[in-house]
Amino acid sequence: MTNAAPPSDPALILTYAPSGNGKTTDCGYSFPRGLFIATRGALQSIRSVCGYDPRVENCNTIDEVTKRITSLKPGEVDSVIIDDFSFLAEQTISALEKKYSGFKLWGELRDRTLAFRNAARYASCHVILNAWEQAPKNKEDGSRVRGGPNLPGKLPEQLPAMCDLVLRGSLDAMRKPWPGVYRCQVSNDYVMKDRFNIAQMIDPAPMNLAEIMRTVGYKVARHPELEWQEEIVETVAQQIVAASPGDMPNLVNGVYRSLLANGASPTAARWTMRDGVDRAIIRRALAARNDAFFV
Repeated sequence: MTNAAPPSDPALILTYAPSGNGKTTDCGYSFPRGLFIATRGALQSIRSVCGYDPRVENCNTIDEVTKRITSLKPGEVDSVIIDDFSFLAEQTISALEKKYSGFKLWGELRDRTLAFRNAARYASCHVILNAWEQAPKNKEDGSRVRGGPNLPGKLPEQLPAMCDLVLRGSLDAMRKPWPGVYRCQVSNDYVMKDRFNIAQMIDPAPMNLAEIMRTVGYKVARHPELEWQEEIVETVAQQIVAASPGDMPNLVNGVYRSLLANGASPTAARWTMRDGVDRAIIRRALAARNDAFFV
C-alpha cells in the first residue's frame, strides 16, 4: 500500500534538467490528452517518438499562460504542460523591459510568476512545468544558492515551494533502452521535493511521470486511440515483477513482437513496453524499500 486514498486535487509538478534530457518526450508519453503550451517546433520529439500530434497553443508571457489556465473549463483537458517555463520567463522579461527597469522589473516578474503559481495550484487539471537546469552557485556574500529551475532571482526556490512534486531530470546509462531518470532527494545542492512520497522513496525513479502518478493513485488517461495499452501494461508489469531479472529481456521482447504481429505500430508497441517496464521497476523498488527500515 502506498496511499490510503487517491489524491483529491490535481497535481502541480515541476521538472528541470539540461536541454535534451527527455523531459518533453516524457510529457508526450505521460499526458497525451493534455494541452501543451509551447513554441513552434518545440514538440517535434513527441511527434517523432510518441507518434501523435499533441494539442498545442503558444503563449508569449507568463501572464498569457495564467489567463489561459484560469479560462479552462472543468474537463476541457486533463493536464496543461508548459514547455518550457525558463524560456517563458525570458520572454516575459523582454516584454517587461519595455515598461520597467532595475528592481521594479524583477519585482514585476516575481509578482507575475507567483500569480501564475497560484492559478496553477488551483487549476481544474494537472499542471506540469518543464524548465532548464541551473547549477548551484555561491553568491558574493558567500551564501550558497541551490541548483534548480533556471529562473532569475529567488524564483528557483519560490516557484517550487507550492509544487507537489519537484524532480531533477538526469541520465543513467545503465538503464536501457530508456536511460532517463528523475532524481528526488533531500539535498543541499538541488531543489527537489515529493509530497506523495513515491519518487523520493525509489530515487532514482524512471523518467515516466504517468507511471509515478498512477502509483500515487491518480487516473492518468491514455491516448484515445491507445486505451488498449493499460491491460497489456499491467500484465507485463506483473510478469516482470514475478520473473527473475535475467528473464526480463526475453519476456519484454516476446510481448513486443506479439504486439507488432497483432497490428500495433512500433511507436505504440514501444510506448506500451516502456510503461510496463517502468511500472515493474517502480513496484520492485517500492517493495525493496518497504522490506527494510535502514537502506
